[in-house]
Amino acid sequence: MGTDIHGYVECRTWGPGLAPGESAWQSAISLSVLRTTRDYPAFDCLFGVRSWGHWEPIAADRGLPADAAARTVAELERWDGTAFGVTWLGWDEVLAIDWDEPALPRATDIARYRRLPDQRLQLVHRSVWSRGFARASGVDTLTTDPGRIGELWDEGTEWHVGDTVFRAERARRRDAVPPPAGGGGRDSDSDSDSSWEPVWSVMRTLAGVHGERNVRLVVWFDQ
Repeated sequence: MGTDIHGYVECRTWGPGLAPGESAWQSAISLSVLRTTRDYPAFDCLFGVRSWGHWEPIAADRGLPADAAARTVAELERWDGTAFGVTWLGWDEVLAIDWDEPALPRATDIARYRRLPDQRLQLVHRSVWSRGFARASGVDTLTTDPGRIGELWDEGTEWHVGDTVFRAERARRRDAVPPPAGGGGRDSDSDSDSSWEPVWSVMRTLAGVHGERNVRLVVWFDQ
């Protein structure tokens, strides 16, 4: 069965029923409005959901914040106990993520590249365990567990066959979740087509008005 994400971007600000100068968490926008889609690598990397044990998640199983917005609480209750993985992630935490942090060593894969005429490498497949790699490396891919790649070879080990290059690599967090545009380091190479950029964009805008510590993402999952 598939796993879907639900929840709200919240911000702490004044709202109806509060005295002047008071603030409370308010539901700003639903993830359904932002069309946040199934993204298992991101679920694993950020929240430890649909995990293959490749990452130390940023914000796993924190539960519903005690001061969650009333609309957020009501929507979660509508799931009548079928939701799981309830947690939250602050915008200040998003900004503090090291997007170049590698996955755990057991998550090492064999990537396949094509060497172009100008000698640049073009990624063909992020992860292969094929006959072609077996011929290049001399390993029996039928009897060797690909989960042992990190034990067998150092990260960065390469095998060259013509214009094909195989390389032992670990994904970085940015490979699982594109970082916010303009705030992800390494020339801020965010994927503007990612379903996460609308989330980051809303959180960034609200933080510019209310402050980084006053914006958060509250999520849960169902399948």
